[in-house]
Amino acid sequence: MGLILQLLVSSLVMLALSKLLPGFEIKDFKTSILVALIFGILMVASGLLITPLSALTKVIADLLSGIPVIGAIANIGARVLLFLINFIVGSIMLCITDKFLTGFKMRSFAVGIVAAFLIALINGFLPLF
Repeated sequence: MGLILQLLVSSLVMLALSKLLPGFEIKDFKTSILVALIFGILMVASGLLITPLSALTKVIADLLSGIPVIGAIANIGARVLLFLINFIVGSIMLCITDKFLTGFKMRSFAVGIVAAFLIALINGFLPLF
């Protein structure tokens, strides 16, 4: 049930982005569900590459956590690095999703970067609710 709810929320986010972000066009709600589904599958697949990097940054941050100032900076840096990697990979996955569907169009890679940044930001706050 949680997966279906997440798919619906992602679809609504995609549809809202299409209304707010010039150059990010989705034909209708049915297409937004397909965009969210394909994008989600691609992000899970790319997660297989990101997970080892995430583990490595966590290990490094943990090793440095014993040093007062450097440990705090390393922890923040690791979180920022993973966020940046996730939204850049997300923009690439949005470009790939664009190639699969006729009802979804992104005018440029820059639009994909902005959309992926907003999606990553929204997904970062959704677990808080």
